[in-house]
Formats: sequence, structure tokens, C-alpha cells
Amino acid sequence: MKRQLESYSFNKLEIKTLKEIAKGNNSLYMLREALAIKPNLLSYVLKRLLQKGMVKVEKKEEGPKKYVYFDNSKHASLFRELLLKYDHIKWENILSGLAIDVLFQILDKTETTLRSFSKTTFWRYARNFMSHGIIMKTSDDSYEINPRFAILKDFLIEYQRFLMNSIVRSVSASTVILWQRDFECLIRVSKNIDVSRREFLRTATSRFNDLGIPLISDFDLYFYSKKKHVIQVEDVILHTLLIEKGNPRYTLYSLLLLKKQWRRIDK
Repeated sequence: MKRQLESYSFNKLEIKTLKEIAKGNNSLYMLREALAIKPNLLSYVLKRLLQKGMVKVEKKEEGPKKYVYFDNSKHASLFRELLLKYDHIKWENILSGLAIDVLFQILDKTETTLRSFSKTTFWRYARNFMSHGIIMKTSDDSYEINPRFAILKDFLIEYQRFLMNSIVRSVSASTVILWQRDFECLIRVSKNIDVSRREFLRTATSRFNDLGIPLISDFDLYFYSKKKHVIQVEDVILHTLLIEKGNPRYTLYSLLLLKKQWRRIDK
């Protein structure tokens, strides 16, 4: 069965549209002509790119015409730089479909542990990346992004950060990300915020009362993950240490919980 693409994935037309914008074809008319598409399809593409934080639409004071430019966000600026520096590469054939997912896994060194798609699918995309020199094999037989394409790596890092910020801001505008890796993060929210999404799991010091150590706090801590469904004692300890690395108070809290619950630790 064909895997449904994530909303952050790009299709070929979206990338072609971004290439035209990078070239300076900024008016809606110029984009329609360059891409040879109808207005309703262009509107759909621009809506998707707006949701990804890639573009912004502006209206000139002297007339009704609308113009499209790259957004000022870091990931959008880096993608524009990538398109301009490597304008000879057909990025629409490289970064569309599941490509961003595959590159995220390579970036985060999770290509051997995650099973978001089959090994055959992973290899098909990896082979295409390697044929263009975008990724390379390492000494431990994993993959990494070729330093020559450092702009692409920087884009992926910033795009992932943008996506995670969008997710946590859906909880509350005041949400603070304390730690992030891949599509997982530890967040701090005010106690009066109702966090109902199942991907957010209460953790760290917010679980201490449940585990026999009374603590009073004016905020709650949650771990966001699509892979994890249950928070174990060892997760609570690790997440407590991640609240503020090197802070002796949280180190002490972790040691107290470890001493009290060591029999429940998965060894």
C-alpha cells in the first residue's frame, strides 16, 4: 500500500514553483506562465508553501497584483540559497515525495532504527541521492549528507526546527522547547494549559507525585513523540536531567527518583 506523504513533504510542482520564485518570477501571472498551470492550481500550491513557511504573498500599493517571495524564515532563505547555488540540478526529481523523510532519517542517524518505510523505498531514494553526490556512506556503513551540500543539511535542520515549533505552538504560544532531537522534544507549559493531544506525554518532574516524590511546580513538562506511547521511570529520570543540563537541582531530583524506583528501572 502506498504510504501517505507527510504534510511537510514537497511535490514536484511545489519545488518547480520555488525555483521560478528564486529566478525572480514573482508575480502570479509570471508564475502561471512559467509553470503553464491554471490559477486554481497555483493557488493550491502557494497555500501549501505558505503552510510550510516557505513563501509570503505581498500586494503592491500601486495596483491589485500580488507577488510571491521567499519567506524571511531561516529554512526558506536556505532553500532559496540552495536553488540558486545549484541551479543546474533538477531538485524536483530529488527532493519530492518521501525524499525529505529519508533525508531527515539520514540527518538524525535513524535510518537503521526507524521503519517509516520499507528498506526498498529507503534504498531507492538513497541511491538517487548518491548518484547526485548528495549523500555518502560512512565508515560504519551508515549515511551522511555530503559536506559539499552543507546548505541542504542546514536547511533540513532549520526546517525540522520550524516544524517542531509549529507543533508545540499549537499547544500554546507560550510553550518553551527545552530539548529537541529529530521529531521528539521536551516542552514546558503553564499548568493552566490543557494538553490533550496524545503525542504529548506528561513526564519529568510532572510525574514525580505519581512516583512517590511530592513536588510543587507552576509548570508542567511533556515529551512529544509519535513513536513513544508510554513514559517509563527511566524516561522520567532522563527527561528530568534534560530540563536544564548541568543544573544540580535536577540532578538531585533524578538521583532521588532513581533511589526510590530503582527496582522498576528497565535494566
